[in-house]
Amino acid sequence: MAAPPSLAGFVDTHTHLDLIMKRMKTPPTTDANAWYTSFKSALPKEQMFEKAITVGCSVDTFDAVENFIQNQDDVYGAFGIHPLNAADWSDETEARIKSIFERNPAKAVAWGECGLDYHYCDEPEEKSKQRDVFVRQLDIAAELGLPLVVHTREAEEDTLALMSEHLPRDQRIHVHCFTSSVSMAKSLLDLFPTNLCIGFTGVITFKNASGVRDVVAEVPLDRILLETDGPYMAPTPFRGKVAHPGHVYYVAQKVSEVKGAPLEEVLATCRANTTRVYGI
Repeated sequence: MAAPPSLAGFVDTHTHLDLIMKRMKTPPTTDANAWYTSFKSALPKEQMFEKAITVGCSVDTFDAVENFIQNQDDVYGAFGIHPLNAADWSDETEARIKSIFERNPAKAVAWGECGLDYHYCDEPEEKSKQRDVFVRQLDIAAELGLPLVVHTREAEEDTLALMSEHLPRDQRIHVHCFTSSVSMAKSLLDLFPTNLCIGFTGVITFKNASGVRDVVAEVPLDRILLETDGPYMAPTPFRGKVAHPGHVYYVAQKVSEVKGAPLEEVLATCRANTTRVYGI
């Protein structure tokens, strides 16, 4: 569906441009900036891409993400350690991330993603390590006054407990790629009643994702962020392909359908939410 020219653009509030590049570069290139320029120019205008927040969540992604934010006016960055990369955490890693924020005060806009992911984690020691690393990052984001990007999967109780204990109630928070329960969403919104938003991806377009659409229906529009988590989870009708920032348009369409709200309202409200959380 072509978008009327009056519609607002959008920000992909959570993507991994370095991984998208690796999966979809055509023709092959080692020049990330040349690839990005070509990629962006090829996006259909109706997808209305405006900006992206690309995420470095492991030590080996930091350089690539910093390159994007330093060389592309419409790309911002978030930096942290993902729970499945908790073994990367050290004093040196913490210092390295902090130095990225010092070098890029206008373009490094959030700490994360960080959090808990018990899906592949069975050992108590691994879960304990994830919790320790998450707590340290919660404390840093609160101390520095940075927006926080939270990843949570099959760890609802611990996620809520740690966030409640370590964050102020007005902390700016993006709980990204939300696939948890309606009750989890309501608990988060109640705990952080002003500046926490919940991010939805192409998952909400999947036939088997009725539970996530139930969450979309319950979360107020002024608490929703649009994202892709590209290159993962491309929305219908692009299943099996590489997800990228242009696909946020299709996430917005599904939010519009689920909530019975005009697409114009969804895009405008979610754009305002992005500014409230990230300041961009």
